[in-house]
Amino acid sequence: MHVVLLGGAGYIGTVAAPRLVSLGMQVTVVDGLVYRRAEDPRCLLPSACRFIHADLRDPDVLSEALAGADAVVHMGGLVGEPACAVDERLSVELNFSSPVMAAHTALACGVPHYVLFSSCSVYGRHEETVTEDTEPRPLGVYARTKALAERHVTHVLRDQADVTTLRLATVHGASPRQRLDSVVNRMAAQAAARGRVPLNGGSQRRPLVHVADVAAVLAAVLERPAGRRTLNVGSDRENHTIRRIAETVAELVPGTVIDVGPERDEADARDYRTSFARLGAFAPDTCTTPLTTGVSEIAEALATRQITDPDHPEYDNLKGLRLRHATGRLRALKSPELNRLHDLYARATVDGDRGR
Repeated sequence: MHVVLLGGAGYIGTVAAPRLVSLGMQVTVVDGLVYRRAEDPRCLLPSACRFIHADLRDPDVLSEALAGADAVVHMGGLVGEPACAVDERLSVELNFSSPVMAAHTALACGVPHYVLFSSCSVYGRHEETVTEDTEPRPLGVYARTKALAERHVTHVLRDQADVTTLRLATVHGASPRQRLDSVVNRMAAQAAARGRVPLNGGSQRRPLVHVADVAAVLAAVLERPAGRRTLNVGSDRENHTIRRIAETVAELVPGTVIDVGPERDEADARDYRTSFARLGAFAPDTCTTPLTTGVSEIAEALATRQITDPDHPEYDNLKGLRLRHATGRLRALKSPELNRLHDLYARATVDGDRGR
């Protein structure tokens, strides 16, 4: 099986690629290296991978990479509302337009299976437990681009290819392309480096999933395509409040003090408990890694000085994005096709707001 990972040199892709290779799959990674690091990105990937350094908004690159592929996985883009707020137009191009362009290319190339990485953030705020059948209620640009990408990718490929949408819980744990800006990794790094964990809010609920478990789920869905399906990716056991995450970090990193701030972080109003029953029925052994493992991995990386400066922009997607954006190295391209898709996004956003 030939699998193309779009955005595959990132936090999740550098964990997923080795797993897929170990299963005998031929893997091509296409990545624009938005968060460029000093080392050659090929050092983070198996030698058996074919690597293409290119922008995921380039239609010629997409056509070259997807020719003859058995599956394409779109896992690239900007993560989180703060990053998407830096440049909304750029965020739309990377999170909405790029996946839709890839869907059109997959259709033209006859790729039989498309896997789209989305997020449980599309649910927004819900008092009840959310399932894959719960109507998305996106609260910002990040969640909105993800929700609309799901809808339009499925529309483009309707009846022509299998489409799997993976709505990821908040990802944590160690990766060759390490991130420390997600809630678990950030708290663990701050505890290990400074002995303190800021806690702004605490009652908000977050589902969690270890990065290696995401790779396991991806392998499972690639091996068993099944028409049109959406899966929440995580475990029912790993629904936690922000406060419980902080308390777990303090328990595992001796001497850690929790600095309690306001009850709710108004910059991030997401609050939901997620059901992962559908994934549990499909692949019951895939999401078994607990929160404690991810915390311990990050704390160990700092204790052994694998990570020496947790504040460095290479570990923080928002800081890295701001640096590249400020110097003009990453910008909205505004090609005719990207403009057309931006207009499509804008109309859908206005219609959605009216519906609420």
